[in-house]
This record gives sequence, C-alpha cells and structure tokens, in this order.
Amino acid sequence: MIESQTYNFTVNIVLDSNNEAIFTYFQDGQQVSGGGTVNERNSLGIYTLNETTFEQGFKFTSAKFTNIEGECAQDFSYLVTNAGKTIQISDSDENSGTACMIFTAKYNGDNYESADPQIKNEG
Repeated sequence: MIESQTYNFTVNIVLDSNNEAIFTYFQDGQQVSGGGTVNERNSLGIYTLNETTFEQGFKFTSAKFTNIEGECAQDFSYLVTNAGKTIQISDSDENSGTACMIFTAKYNGDNYESADPQIKNEG
C-alpha cells in the first residue's frame, strides 16, 4: 500500500445573492469536487485559498467530518495554517467508508460552511 500521498487543492469562495458561500475547488487548474477516493495511508489534503479569496478577507477556521457510510470520519483531522489561508486535512485511512467533510471559513465576522465534499476511504 502506498503511504503519505499529498493532494493539493486551490479554493475559491464567493457569496451568492442569498449571502450563501459557494466553495469551488481546483487541482492543476481544473475544477474538481474537492473530495475523492483515498487508497493510501496517512494521506494529506492541502486546501489553499486563492489570492483573491484570501485578500477579500476569507479565512479557514475549521473542518468537521461525519460518516455517510462505514466508520471512517474518525480517520480525519485538520490543521489551519498560514494565517487561515490553508487548511490541511490528514487521513489515516485506517477504516473503510465514505465521510462528509465540511469546511468553515470566516468572512467579515460571519462563519460560512462549505457544501460537503465527500471522501471515500478504500483499503
């Protein structure tokens, strides 16, 4: 089994006309779901706000994980770095299943949650 893969994402956040945050994820310049399937133990997802989003004042504050299928939410942890510009998601991939991952970002004193990129852990 492969160990310690790193996945880099760039994140754009905008507020729509209903003041709801729209999180958009990119990898290598291509829009992606922000989630995916993990087959490696101790993988790391690095989500970095793009310059425009960060300069507007958005900052990551936390992430939460819930089980959708199986019991793998406990495999995930997060670390906010770089003054809120980056959030690192660690996944031990100890348990199989699918988890919902929700990011929280702060902007102008308000917290905004992302839609739920899903991550599937496979052995």
